[in-house]
Amino acid sequence: MSNESTLRLHYFPFPGRAGAIRDALRIGGIGFEDVHLSPDRFREQKAAGTLQFGSFPALEITTPRGTVSATQSNAILRFVGRQTGLYPVEDPLLALKVDEALEFGEDINHAIGPSISEKDDVQRMAMRKVLAEETLPRLAGLFEKLLDANGRTGFVTGNTLTVADLKLYWLADKLTNGTLDGIPKTQLDGYAAIQAWRKNIAAVRAARLAAAGYA
Repeated sequence: MSNESTLRLHYFPFPGRAGAIRDALRIGGIGFEDVHLSPDRFREQKAAGTLQFGSFPALEITTPRGTVSATQSNAILRFVGRQTGLYPVEDPLLALKVDEALEFGEDINHAIGPSISEKDDVQRMAMRKVLAEETLPRLAGLFEKLLDANGRTGFVTGNTLTVADLKLYWLADKLTNGTLDGIPKTQLDGYAAIQAWRKNIAAVRAARLAAAGYA
């Protein structure tokens, strides 16, 4: 990334799909403006048709040649990962596995998304019951297989932190931090490989952020 570039990341004031992007930028020492918008403001912009693909997060990059704005969280993560050493650009096969894990993260997002959008409380809780008892256990089992396939190294793929670890770290947090009513904080407690991975990523993430100047 050129020293003449400036970055603005537009998202809500919570991690969501931007938590991993913020981490990657900070770990990589790339300065950026963290622009927070309220959900109401997001809905206004979406209704007005001013959002590309009608979605957030959006990364705005200004260079001497002009400004480029991009959406789609996985695309942004790959872009930032390439600038920060958190995406294996020199190893196509490892990059493929990182991409696979990123898309698995979107499978999880798509599974929980409808219940987040549901306005009817009774219907939402019925959806969350299915999530807690059927969908999330199935996805957690697939996640454990992913970690097993990588030899339980403490990382989703390879032996170092990647943007895939950061994305799935924040997804695991979302599923267990109590913000999704009807999804117990213990949802992932019975999965030893996931718990070991979470512990490792939490430690590595904290160390990398501290080294970059973020306590």
